[in-house]
Amino acid sequence: MGDFDNTKRAIGVGKLDDSARKDMFNKFVNAGGEIIKEKQPPKEDDTKKSRPEPKVRQSTVSRGGDDSRSGSRGGNQNKSDSGNTKSQADSKAQYEKEISSFSARFGIKLKCWLARVTSFGSSDLTPKFMHDFSIRAKQALIELQYSGNELLANQQYSPQLSKALDKINPLLVELLAMGQKLYNGPELTDITDPIMVAPESPVAIERVKNPIFALFKRMYILYPYQETLKKSFVQAYDELQKLEGKPSLIYANKKRKVTQEIDNLFEGFFDRLYLVVLRAENKNIPLISRYMENLLGINPEDRPGQRKSGENVPGGKELESKDSKKEEENKEEDKKEEEIPLSKEQAYGLRLMQMYSIPKLRKKFDPKNEYANIPDSDKALLALFYFYEFDDEYSFVMTTKKIDIKPGSVNGVKVDYRQKMLDIYEGTRTIIDQFRIYNDILRELEKHKANPGANYIEASKKLTGIEQKRTGQSRTVRLAIKEFSLKSRDSLLVLIKDMKGKKEIVANMNDVLTLDSMESRKRLNKKPVKQCIMESYCYLMALYDRLETGDLFGGLVELTPDQMKSSFGVDVGNGTVESSGTELADLDKETNESETMNQTSNDTESTGASDVSTNEENDSSDDPLDDDILPSGNPF
Repeated sequence: MGDFDNTKRAIGVGKLDDSARKDMFNKFVNAGGEIIKEKQPPKEDDTKKSRPEPKVRQSTVSRGGDDSRSGSRGGNQNKSDSGNTKSQADSKAQYEKEISSFSARFGIKLKCWLARVTSFGSSDLTPKFMHDFSIRAKQALIELQYSGNELLANQQYSPQLSKALDKINPLLVELLAMGQKLYNGPELTDITDPIMVAPESPVAIERVKNPIFALFKRMYILYPYQETLKKSFVQAYDELQKLEGKPSLIYANKKRKVTQEIDNLFEGFFDRLYLVVLRAENKNIPLISRYMENLLGINPEDRPGQRKSGENVPGGKELESKDSKKEEENKEEDKKEEEIPLSKEQAYGLRLMQMYSIPKLRKKFDPKNEYANIPDSDKALLALFYFYEFDDEYSFVMTTKKIDIKPGSVNGVKVDYRQKMLDIYEGTRTIIDQFRIYNDILRELEKHKANPGANYIEASKKLTGIEQKRTGQSRTVRLAIKEFSLKSRDSLLVLIKDMKGKKEIVANMNDVLTLDSMESRKRLNKKPVKQCIMESYCYLMALYDRLETGDLFGGLVELTPDQMKSSFGVDVGNGTVESSGTELADLDKETNESETMNQTSNDTESTGASDVSTNEENDSSDDPLDDDILPSGNPF
């Protein structure tokens, strides 16, 4: 304070009056001076407050104040919890922002373009990727299911095999079942259908997003267990060899094939399916992350390691006792006795399909013997011949203008049924193109068998690859025919329901359809329009059922001897052809056959149209179709 007092004396503050002091103060302030207050000496109260209070030991007796103190502590804890929640939300939002940023989305587009999964500027899946998936990935999934069924669904050996594997590790059986369940038929159909219908067109990612996500989820769970999965199949086939006692070469081929398909799935397609997931979400999600698991909906119980030794084989048959075996045998016998008979439409359609034997089908649809290298039992060839039969005898009901089809409306939207059927019929080109590819594969297989080469190992690998291509393409051909028959059947069903009900779409359903001279030999010539539509529908219904669940369905590319016997009366053992009760007379008597079928189909044809003569005197103008034209309720 001494410096301050000296300054006041030098200035002469005590000699200045109030106005002079005020002027001097203003000069100091204008020159940048600041007002400094003198510090007051600390008071005793302040010093006491600044001193820390001595700690006093509290009594252990509870007092009312404890509640207030605990309440304050709880309030502080709630504040900290809310703060943590807020920070977690902020970090989650920041993470979402990072994985969906411009640079992240640009990286996703670039990766998908480099992998040929999508183009750079569009999220549509490329035809090349879809074709590759529909052939190679689908074949790999089928092989895993087939091998899994062979190991886990074999009533004779599966219980013993599972016990032997359980001694090594219960995880082996669980992984076998999970590999078996990678295949899902309807799911794969949803994925491959778009590229089958339009082979050259990209596929919208939203159209196949759900089934691809479901498949990727199952593969994602197995992704860390690839090597163990392969060891599971190898060990299982080793155990099966001990039980069956067949030559080791058989099991070596099976082990090599299934391990190769596992590599194809996880090394060839897993990464590309991961890119599809990223492109669909438009976020650069790390593969191994909690975010990806939440997106796929993976729960802890979905992961391997849940099964204990001795438990039921997942995906296979239960470990059966003698009593349970007897019970199952009795149930199977009861099921056979209670088998549901075929519907009238399906039975009549089967009779239409079985009018020709295989040699007659070849004579009619392969007069130049272009398919002489394909065996009679080949499912794709038979499906093609039956498609040709529909195309030749029945398809004109979808294209001819002699049937007067009026536009209708569904939920207020106008529908052109004729144009809809024409669009469906245009899809038949895909069937023919796919069968040409199949025939080329068979010729390649034939050449390889004739000249396999000197290197046995390379020849065996090539043979396996060609056989896999054949299996995949056979299923592709049959799938295309099944898709066409389903769409065509449903379009004709709309007309049939209308003819039985409102009678608004088919205007001339009672007219007799007379074809031109070139087409006069067709089976439906000089028959009422309603009967032509119904017979076409029955044929399509039977064809679809045979491709969906019948003898033309399945992973095997050829009919078994039992199927050849039941479907065509062909005894493969001695090469003879027995007369089948459903097969009619020769091609020369085709006209008489149709008349005979029309006379005897009162119990099998649902339209009652066989009672209709070319004259309309026997038709009922009010209700021209019988009540049995469709089954009661939903026919499907």
